[in-house]
Amino acid sequence: MDSRQSLAGRVAVVTGSSRGIGRAIATRLASAGAHVVLAARSVDRPTSGFSGTVHDVAEAIRAFGGTATPLGLDVADAESRVAFVKACHNEVGTVDILVNNAGTPLYKTIDEYSAHDLRNQIGMYYEGPLHLISMLVPRMKAKGGGAILALGSSSVVKLPKQPYADHLAYFGIDALYASLKSADHRLAFGLAAELYEHNIAVNIVAPVRAVWTPGLENLGLEFGPDHPAIEKEEHIAEAALALVLEPPSVRTGVLAWSYEFLDEIGRTTMSLDGKSVIEERTMVTAEA
Repeated sequence: MDSRQSLAGRVAVVTGSSRGIGRAIATRLASAGAHVVLAARSVDRPTSGFSGTVHDVAEAIRAFGGTATPLGLDVADAESRVAFVKACHNEVGTVDILVNNAGTPLYKTIDEYSAHDLRNQIGMYYEGPLHLISMLVPRMKAKGGGAILALGSSSVVKLPKQPYADHLAYFGIDALYASLKSADHRLAFGLAAELYEHNIAVNIVAPVRAVWTPGLENLGLEFGPDHPAIEKEEHIAEAALALVLEPPSVRTGVLAWSYEFLDEIGRTTMSLDGKSVIEERTMVTAEA
């Protein structure tokens, strides 16, 4: 099958898709034929001092022949989540693929968090994604299948070790963020088991290294997108596509580390518009 049409006829929601990893994943899914619902707070104007809105991403997708519907969503707000799902069902029908990507971490010391900060972070990284799943899964079940993808993090497996100052210097003050990401990982593994009989695949995709995003750039780091600690956004977008393509009988309950996963399955990384090769790989087949 032409990879540019491998998701033809399927509807994919990608949260946090106005910029960064969410934009990259949404664009790659659209280039594979999916109709992508671009969900983010940045609708009419950018948020948090960043540039770009879901309408900008939609225009870029349409420019190469893809289709997209931009909709507003604040993942941390319950009323916004309910309104978003209702709008999805009204405008595009059943959602086949949900990519829970949205998130803006707060790297504060534990005594600096306000009650609002805590509610916001928990809503954004755990309660929000879980609520979206609970609202979208019934129609996936009724249709006979679907795919759910969580954005993972290396902070889950790279636990703090002495000297702690080195860990904090590299990862930031990440106790809350890493805890919520750990919960996301465990939720995905649990849902993979729960939803297997309904033909719904649940997986996690995570970058091996940092991906250069507006949020990362905004941290004022002393290096740029060409640094060895940075990986190309196309790798995680390609891995995301590979994970949502397959039914659970082929692949579910998988934690996929971007280009390492692509190396493992022998899948070539394509450009976000699906038209050119970024890194070619050859599928390795076992000898008879």
